[in-house]
Amino acid sequence: MRTLTVKNLPAALHKRLAARAAEHQRSLNSEVIACLKAAVMAEQVDPDALLARARALRGEVRGALTERDLRRLRSQGRP
Repeated sequence: MRTLTVKNLPAALHKRLAARAAEHQRSLNSEVIACLKAAVMAEQVDPDALLARARALRGEVRGALTERDLRRLRSQGRP
């Protein structure tokens, strides 16, 4: 494993990172690594595949959804 030292970290950024670390129950170091991974190693989104999936989902929904339908769908699989 490599070591990285970050200099001149703004206090506000440190505070937000510490809050995120606490929220995710991680150390500050682990949170920084998670943030860097998310920023640098994020997967590329294929717009054509995403649109194809959206069209397929739209095809599964026949007609208009009502508020009643939405409430039922939101509660499916929930206790």
